Amino acid sequence: MTLVLSVVVYVVCGLTALLALYYAARDLAADLVLLGACALSLLVWFTEGAALALRDLGGGAVDDPVTLYGYLLTGLVLPIGAGWAALFERTRWGSLVVAAAAITMVVLNLRLPQIWAGGFA
Repeated sequence: MTLVLSVVVYVVCGLTALLALYYAARDLAADLVLLGACALSLLVWFTEGAALALRDLGGGAVDDPVTLYGYLLTGLVLPIGAGWAALFERTRWGSLVVAAAAITMVVLNLRLPQIWAGGFA
């Protein structure tokens, strides 16, 4: 199940990053569409994090729990901060912040199986 959620995170965050880069290239400020995509990224990341946390509570062995939960917490904070910045920075830079956060979430998700391979079996 977490493999499917991981793919969903890749797709949603990738599309959010592309949308944000489009907004930045067209010199558009973030609107409800981009902020909604940012919120959707938060929702899918939260769902994957909850699934991984439940698997950990169910007896999965985590080699480095501080790093695992640090990545999950970072993935939760990034879209919140990016949405806040995009809401108050009404230039292309707000859109670029959303793009950077979405790309960072993809990289964090790429690293999760390396930290905890048991969670993705």
